[in-house]
Amino acid sequence: MNIDLTSTFKDARQLTNTWKTRYSASEYPQKVIMNIFYRKYTIEKMWPTIFNTKYSNWETAYASLKNKYGEVALTINPVLESKLKANDKVTSIRFSDFTSYIQAAASGNKDALKGIEYTYFLHRIFDELILVWVAMVVSGDTKINAIAKITRAVIAEMPINEYAVIEQIFDQLGAEKYLQSLFIKEMQNNL
Repeated sequence: MNIDLTSTFKDARQLTNTWKTRYSASEYPQKVIMNIFYRKYTIEKMWPTIFNTKYSNWETAYASLKNKYGEVALTINPVLESKLKANDKVTSIRFSDFTSYIQAAASGNKDALKGIEYTYFLHRIFDELILVWVAMVVSGDTKINAIAKITRAVIAEMPINEYAVIEQIFDQLGAEKYLQSLFIKEMQNNL
């Protein structure tokens, strides 16, 4: 990736550490998964109007998107549990996709817990890449050119009008490999 998301990674680490102290070992796995969906439902709610406002530069656009994200997130909080119970799909996932992992991790399965945490970090990277990408688009880049600037990959022109589509593109263009490089840096105390 041609972008530095170290601060996103550090924020995700800080949040998981906070949740580990705040919640019991049996509650923590579900809280982590709930946060993935909290963020995804927030971006999904923003999506219909996310490209409407134009900006002169991507940094201003990004700051505005982050502010808007905070505002929209407040509207998701009261309905999050009902959305999870309804098992509403967002991008390519549903809460029920994680039920067995949550149950296993809550029962002490360390591999299931690692999988949940890894999934949380990966979706934080996806969602941050998407917000940066939107910021670049609303400040004048084409959707394809913004992808190229972020990933250094050139892709064919295609319609990218859905949250799930851009997430899939970033998945295919190395978001997970980038996340793994951040984990390695963390282990080496290089963050």
